[in-house]
Amino acid sequence: MTSMAEELKELKQELRKKDLQIEELRKLATKDPLTGFYNRRGFEEEVGRLVKDIDFFKKNPATRKHFYIDSLSLLFFDIDDFKSVNDQYGHKAGDQVLQQISQIIRQKVRNIDIVGRWGGEELVAALVGSHEEDAFRKAEEIRKAIKSRVKINDREMTVSVGVSSLDESETFEELLKYADQAMYVAKKERGKNNTVRASELKK
Repeated sequence: MTSMAEELKELKQELRKKDLQIEELRKLATKDPLTGFYNRRGFEEEVGRLVKDIDFFKKNPATRKHFYIDSLSLLFFDIDDFKSVNDQYGHKAGDQVLQQISQIIRQKVRNIDIVGRWGGEELVAALVGSHEEDAFRKAEEIRKAIKSRVKINDREMTVSVGVSSLDESETFEELLKYADQAMYVAKKERGKNNTVRASELKK
């Protein structure tokens, strides 16, 4: 016959096991299996929470004790001519291109930065504490690295990048919208393989 202490110990172990299972399911629900980045939902949750915190402490400086982050920038990447890679070489080749580009982005940003796969060939990176000019320089560094390092059958792969920051916006939705608009200009109006700041579009 088991004692009360043993039963409690078994119950705690069972609860701990369930907590781990729940955490694993949460990770699966918010991570993209191909790139290892957050998926759209996970990225929205993580960055959205951080943007709200930054906005709150900016508006309530008296409550700001150990929260030192006052800015955040978003890089919105779109892989140029990605559909033609899938059409010409197959989806496996497309997946390899996505993984290689994701690895470069992950290597070039810091551990505190948040990276995600927004959907299809679109990737995003939130640079914590970065203002637009710093983010633009980082975007250019990543863009050039991708151009020089990612190839398929001697064909260089490139990305178009949009950059926005909380200097120009207040909410996650605005941050994303402006980065997306800047990326569209880089891709459609400036001939791809380009980086555009959201602030340029407001001048």
